[in-house]
Amino acid sequence: MKATYKGCVHDGWKHTELFYEYRGHTYIVTKHNNGCLGKSLKQQHDEAQAEIDYKIEHENDPIPKWEYEGSAEEGFDLFWEYINTL
Repeated sequence: MKATYKGCVHDGWKHTELFYEYRGHTYIVTKHNNGCLGKSLKQQHDEAQAEIDYKIEHENDPIPKWEYEGSAEEGFDLFWEYINTL
């Protein structure tokens, strides 16, 4: 399936943001007009479309049960306890 071009926004002479729609989702690729080296437009398209395909493929996956143990919140709490003991 091909993406559909939806429009663009120019950031002065530096960048052009190109908007596309693919399988009902919008994504952006950036064309650098200032000589900045980055990913090619094709690489950006391929990565964005692969991400959209992955999201669609997994949109009905069950949400895993959240657990405090091993979470970032537990890590923050441990850090905060350590700071308070200093």
